[in-house]
Amino acid sequence: MCLVVSAAEALLVELLGIRGSDSDLVIAGSDVGLVDTPAIQILMSAARDQAARKRAFTLNEPSAAIREAMELMGLENELANWRGCNE
Repeated sequence: MCLVVSAAEALLVELLGIRGSDSDLVIAGSDVGLVDTPAIQILMSAARDQAARKRAFTLNEPSAAIREAMELMGLENELANWRGCNE
């Protein structure tokens, strides 16, 4: 799966649809083969929104593409926080 601008738009719509829910958010990242900056920005926004609502944001099994993109952007700490103690 590619998480680039076109797919990121669909992800954004989905995340906005569940924004008002009172639940934790868990995203599976293992199948992402390509990711770009707008997609990471959407994930960052979702994580911050969850934190503001005192809800958890978890990225399970981030793919190498996600890990590499976040490292290139200097977001290693955020990725570690998203992964929590699941990995």
